Amino acid sequence: MQTPGALYEQPNRASHKGFLPGILLAALLAPPLIAAIRGQAPPDVSGFEHFTRSLAEVACADGLNLVGSLYIAETILLGMLTAVAFAFPPGKHPVFTALRNQGALLSALLLLIAMPFVIAWGTDSSICERGKSFFWQSVFIEAFILAALAISYNLIFGFIGVISFGHAAFFGAGAYGVGLLIHHLEWPLGSAVLGALLVSVAMGVFVSVIALRIRGLYFAIFTLVFAEIFFVLAQNRIMVNITGAEDGFTFAVPDWINATKNRITFYYLGLAYLVGAFLLVRQIVNSPTGRVMHAIRDNEDRAIMLGYNTFTYKMLAIVLAGTLACGAGILRGLLNKGASPSVLSISFTMDPLLMTLIGGAGTFIGPVIGAFLLHLVEQALRDTVIPIAGIEINIGERWFLILGVIFIVIVIAFPTGIAGTLQSWWNKWTARRNARAPSR
Repeated sequence: MQTPGALYEQPNRASHKGFLPGILLAALLAPPLIAAIRGQAPPDVSGFEHFTRSLAEVACADGLNLVGSLYIAETILLGMLTAVAFAFPPGKHPVFTALRNQGALLSALLLLIAMPFVIAWGTDSSICERGKSFFWQSVFIEAFILAALAISYNLIFGFIGVISFGHAAFFGAGAYGVGLLIHHLEWPLGSAVLGALLVSVAMGVFVSVIALRIRGLYFAIFTLVFAEIFFVLAQNRIMVNITGAEDGFTFAVPDWINATKNRITFYYLGLAYLVGAFLLVRQIVNSPTGRVMHAIRDNEDRAIMLGYNTFTYKMLAIVLAGTLACGAGILRGLLNKGASPSVLSISFTMDPLLMTLIGGAGTFIGPVIGAFLLHLVEQALRDTVIPIAGIEINIGERWFLILGVIFIVIVIAFPTGIAGTLQSWWNKWTARRNARAPSR
């Protein structure tokens, strides 16, 4: 029987593999096309510029505009169809099967696409100008970056069983790599991004060749020292002319990706990277290579006995995870138009570790849930002040205490993370329901 876990854990049936992606593509393209037709661009422009100006004229209107209303309607409709699909027995119809497997995930994606418009509607602001929607776009962009970072960490921790305390080195390499190449060598954006990614690949190979010959705590300590070397170098005054030392440095980015001028573009770029990282990791883990990774995680000695070169698979996981973390770091650098030693600090190792544990290690959606939960709750509580008996308690200043309480509660209530525990509960419920069902 297919369960909601199949939504994240299993690929689509081959016979209807393109059904929901086709529906999603149509849902994504329809609102901007309709808006471009309805919009009024200046008469002296034509071609693609006419399309973009007509789209902006409609999409940037305050409150609930045509584009936002279409995206919201599509999200609600797909959510309702997915709920209806779960009312039918599995395998009843291929369309319902596709919706059971992928509908909830695509509904969540459409919701994130519509989110800037939803916030603009609720706050009577514009997605293109400074205001509430503009502000919350930056919050969600940071959530996308952290979720992609958590996905990359989960690849080595949750799927292959390697714990690393140096993941921040790859994240920081992305921010510093793209910034230094643009700022000092004046490379174009595309070349700088590619250069930073190649640096992360080289770092991943180096860590694998040197550190994978040791296991467990010794590997974790080596990766911690490896990351701290970069952190110390980045803030050392000797490197001030290169890295800006403890103050960091800034660099220029093209206007189309400038989060100050075109934040909505950066919002969808961050969302696209998160979706790409999610799909890539899911595809790899669901492949034969992924099954070997599971075997290494569960019992590496047995995998070696079966003839697998576990070193190669672990190196592949580390290099891929490092590259994905580097991509997240690149987005962080482009978002802030600069880099500072903070992106190399241990917090960008411990945060994805906590997000993975809270969401569910070894699940696909778990790290995303953990990242969104921690970041959005922190943002919501940051400026919250609670008056008690004449004393004002600033919740934002005590966020780390609240985070500790949240972590303890989740560990007790969800011992295998939110996604893992909910999946286990669903499996038990469906098993009892099937046991009570009359046999035919």
